[in-house]
Amino acid sequence: MRKGLKIIAAGFICSTLAFGLASSREAKADTTAKSEQGIVLKTAELKSNNKTIVSPKSEDSSDSKSKSKSTGSSKSNGSTKASRGGTSTAGGGAVSIAYQYLGTPYVFGAAGPRAFDCSGLTQYVYAKLGVSLPHYTGAQYAMGTSVSKGNLSPGDLVFFNTYGSISHVGIYIGGGDFIHAPSSGKNVTVSSLSESYYASRYAGARRIKN
Repeated sequence: MRKGLKIIAAGFICSTLAFGLASSREAKADTTAKSEQGIVLKTAELKSNNKTIVSPKSEDSSDSKSKSKSTGSSKSNGSTKASRGGTSTAGGGAVSIAYQYLGTPYVFGAAGPRAFDCSGLTQYVYAKLGVSLPHYTGAQYAMGTSVSKGNLSPGDLVFFNTYGSISHVGIYIGGGDFIHAPSSGKNVTVSSLSESYYASRYAGARRIKN
């Protein structure tokens, strides 16, 4: 009778242990499955989050690139227009170049850039614009087209009878003024056509185109 009870008790204990082990395995399996699902879900969420974060940046960078391209193209168009405008007539280009040499000393026969005489200055300035002028005032008076005093434009050459016929030249800058290399002992300067000395010796003007 005791042996039978021992056998039944042993069987009960074994079945209980087996059930417990099975339950713990199921519990572990459930936990692993849940944790794996959690990892998968979190990974999926991270991927979707990454996509959400990355895509606007890529769009922004492409937009900024397209903006920079459009900005660059507009700048290049502007410079192209400016260069085209400069090739049609010497005009304002001659004035801006001549201004760079204000204060440069007058030296007879000099054609720049450290010293100039009157026709040397005009020759040098227009050479910078691709226009070849002779280094002689009388010969420059034969270049381009004649312009009346009332129709002068910046860049026109203005001529004077100073110590002889057509013996001095300057570049008209607008507002009744011109820039020139006056004479020995003086520097490149700006003078007015209305000054009595130049007004009484004015000989005419020529428009030079390149």
